[in-house]
Amino acid sequence: MAAHALFSDFSNVQNEAEIFSKIQFELIQRYSVEPGLASEMAWDLIEVLSAIDGNFEIFEKYFLQ
Repeated sequence: MAAHALFSDFSNVQNEAEIFSKIQFELIQRYSVEPGLASEMAWDLIEVLSAIDGNFEIFEKYFLQ
């Protein structure tokens, strides 16, 4: 049971890191945001989605295409 919880936590962190890089890339490419600011904006968005129990998979599917 504990191993599953640890794997789940690792999977969530890995998923957040992947989504972070995709959000940052989109901000830089689509909207010409500077990389430093894009990084801050991406982490802020991830924090908001986490706080409201947002579904990262749906966000990725519909908004990061």
